[in-house]
Amino acid sequence: MRERGVEAVTIHDITEAADVGHGTFYLHFKTKTDVLSPVVERLADRLHERVDQVTGGADDPALRLATGIRIALRAIIGDPLWNWYTFRSGTPFRSLAEGLSGPPAQDMNSGIASGRFRVADLRTTWSFVDGALTGVLMALNPGKLDNDAVETAAEMILRSLGVDADEAARIAHIPLELH
Repeated sequence: MRERGVEAVTIHDITEAADVGHGTFYLHFKTKTDVLSPVVERLADRLHERVDQVTGGADDPALRLATGIRIALRAIIGDPLWNWYTFRSGTPFRSLAEGLSGPPAQDMNSGIASGRFRVADLRTTWSFVDGALTGVLMALNPGKLDNDAVETAAEMILRSLGVDADEAARIAHIPLELH
């Protein structure tokens, strides 16, 4: 699917590659899009692992959240499967956010509990963050924004959570190298 594109791959192609019959396929999946759900879940797990690697296991929720935002945005734009699943599978953005919510939600909750983030209303804040990330993704995908938009988005989200502007800028621009 990465090589040929999701639309070009048929259920027959999938069953041939997996060496299973059509009936077996339909016992587990309704459509070829359903095949991608476990793949995307694994990709999300890898994103979370990468955040841990890049941050060196740091406890700072601002660093973890900004790093996760940057890694996720780049992965969705740069990986054909992520990109298709996000923009063309028909999966609502809300479902995508819920699928990525484990560690980011923990980082958000940790930041609020420790006073690192100042949030008046958690639901509104999550809606704002989801909307901001969706907007950036929608503009990045057709190339309407440059690569700096990823760092700018992470910085702006940190600022909206009450992180000092200079510190938010510094955190959002830390190189994404493994520690």
